[in-house]
Amino acid sequence: MSTGKIIESGFRILPIQILVVVLLFGLHLSGLVDALPALIIAAVVGIAFFWIDRRYRIVVNRLTDALKTARSARRNLAPLRAKIAEGIDAPLLLIDPLRKVLDANRPARTLFGNNLIGRDVSLYVRHPDILEALGKVMQGAPIARLEASLTGAVERIFSISVSRVDNSRHASDSDRESTEPAFYVVISMHDITKMRVAERMRADFVANASHELRTPLSSVIGFIETMNGPAKGDEAAQERFLGIMEEESRRMVRLIDDLLSLSRIELDKHVQPKSSVQLEPILKGVAASLEPTVQKRHMAINILVPDSLEPVQGDADQIHQMLQNLTSNALKYAYEGSTVTLSAQPVERIPESGQRGIAISITDHGPGIPPEHLPRLTERFYRVDAARSRKLGGTGLGLAIVKHIVSRHRGHLDIRSILGKGTTVTISLPIYQGLREPEDHP
Repeated sequence: MSTGKIIESGFRILPIQILVVVLLFGLHLSGLVDALPALIIAAVVGIAFFWIDRRYRIVVNRLTDALKTARSARRNLAPLRAKIAEGIDAPLLLIDPLRKVLDANRPARTLFGNNLIGRDVSLYVRHPDILEALGKVMQGAPIARLEASLTGAVERIFSISVSRVDNSRHASDSDRESTEPAFYVVISMHDITKMRVAERMRADFVANASHELRTPLSSVIGFIETMNGPAKGDEAAQERFLGIMEEESRRMVRLIDDLLSLSRIELDKHVQPKSSVQLEPILKGVAASLEPTVQKRHMAINILVPDSLEPVQGDADQIHQMLQNLTSNALKYAYEGSTVTLSAQPVERIPESGQRGIAISITDHGPGIPPEHLPRLTERFYRVDAARSRKLGGTGLGLAIVKHIVSRHRGHLDIRSILGKGTTVTISLPIYQGLREPEDHP
């Protein structure tokens, strides 16, 4: 029974009291009841009904207070629920039956843009499988689950749940608002990119390691067999073979190190670094770490950095690794006695992202790279001159590592080369702008 009905039954008591008094008065006039008994009966009935009326009002007031308290508690919980949703580290969207976005937490706004609330969800969530699942739930299905890849600066893979939530407040009672929808749809998205990347990396690591380690392992095994056979007593041959075996073993260690490094970078590829990084100390650190190679080849490293260069947004260790790989390559393949130049300068727009950034260039003076090889340089184990690369200690993974670091930093990689003159590799990284609200991108 509703509160309105209880109050109504309480107000019916007063007419009943009047009816009883009128009935007794009529009986007295007709001579059926004396005046005194009629007065006593009327008084008793009046007191009884007054007491009943009072008890009804007390009950009604208590029920009303309890209902107000419950509603107040529910209203007080609304901000808390909103804060809980905001604090969840997975994108959440609340959709009404008209497919409009009623609410979205911070991860959802980061993923789809700030202005999606109040607009049709299909303007922002454009993946056909997600929209198909939403349609099924709108038509009555209680829940739909799927896995989908969303492309942006990097690909991200989500496990998505689309569920229907019936609105308990949508009822025919007079004290309920009939304007509320009969149900809502909640889209929750769990990022499983790391898990899927890890699965792929395990397969790639085994395939790459088995393929690339086969040659040096075969060489080592061959030399061991030779030393145990025909060259068993030949000390000069054994010394030469041991030197080759040591070099092949070191090559295998470098290969495994590069494979592990590439796997670690790929694992976090979808997570953009947020730190502020000053480039000049890193460039100087790279030059210092490669000083032995510079002296061995009678070369020089020239660093050109303007004053008050803005910091970039990134991971300092990965930026150092990337620049060291590129500078090391330049020193290996440039003409002996030449100069390698490391420079940095601001750019107004980074290709793809359109953000302001810093362009870091590594320029060498060497034989250059034939143009047909340039598009494939960042492929794993791709070498322009395989024999020379192995002789210089290359694993064929250096530029693949550079490409993945650039991708994680939402930057841009550009390689230009002129035969007989040299090569310039330019890395553009976004300028650090602190923590910002995501921009809208319908």
